[in-house]
Amino acid sequence: MIRVALDAMGGDLGPRIAFDGAVNILSRHQDVTITIYYSPNPGLDLPAPHDRLTLIACTDVIDADDEIVLSLFRRRNSTLYQSLNALAQKSSDVVVTLGNTGAMVALARHILGVVRPKLYPALIRELYSNPLRCLVDLGANVHCPPSMLVGFAELGSAYVEALSDEVPKVGLLNVGVESSKGSVVIKEADRLLSEKAWPTYLGYAEGTELFDGEKNVIVCDGMVGNAVLKASEGLLSFLMQKFKGMDGVSSLFETFYQTERRHGACLVGVRGNLVKGHGRSDLPAMVGAIEYGIDIARADLFSAMEARLCSEEVK
Repeated sequence: MIRVALDAMGGDLGPRIAFDGAVNILSRHQDVTITIYYSPNPGLDLPAPHDRLTLIACTDVIDADDEIVLSLFRRRNSTLYQSLNALAQKSSDVVVTLGNTGAMVALARHILGVVRPKLYPALIRELYSNPLRCLVDLGANVHCPPSMLVGFAELGSAYVEALSDEVPKVGLLNVGVESSKGSVVIKEADRLLSEKAWPTYLGYAEGTELFDGEKNVIVCDGMVGNAVLKASEGLLSFLMQKFKGMDGVSSLFETFYQTERRHGACLVGVRGNLVKGHGRSDLPAMVGAIEYGIDIARADLFSAMEARLCSEEVK
């Protein structure tokens, strides 16, 4: 049985999206149980009772604009804290949240711990699922020294090995592929990656290689990754609207959007399975984020990645 802990309070559209998403998932997966952490308020309609659905009321909610300060770690009655604590206590197999990214990363490190010292957790997004191709980091870390970028390459490679038969081939996102280009940080990260036996490093990657080419783990700092991801999503949405109603073209975009775009990102490098969905998620996106969580829980992603990363450390 896959046990999902669902933080219902982070999305822009309110907890109803999480409630409806949970009901949808339970109707299609007989081996899944869901525990929803929510904040009760007048007029909130709770989902109908279900033998595989548990509702836990919490007295605190971490808002999207809450700052990462010391008091955050004392907010034990918040929905996000309670859902992460369930994962730490092994009463759930995966956490799914649409909430504050910074708070999620900080609390996950605090409550779950990290896989390896000095290996910073990062957000991974699948650009394609078959063959698997991913981008790392998407915003968990903004100011990244070279050693952190090397860690992202290791995390992305372990992710690809755990979830597919693909051989991870790393590219470092840069303004060009020439050795003379890039910042001091990028050049040093390039040097460090070139000296490693694992993962396989193929050098710099340009933006044109995000969705095509042999490099299937694209590494960048969180500022760049977040901007790249949102620009790509924005362009796809724009083109879908632009060609809406046109025979063939519109359906092609819609098919790509529905089958290749995974809903949510995976926070890796912490001791547990964790999916972060987009704050603006509608019902299909909410369902997609939960499905993603179920997939990585079935694969026991955290354990597989931990074994790979720790084996590299001792070499």
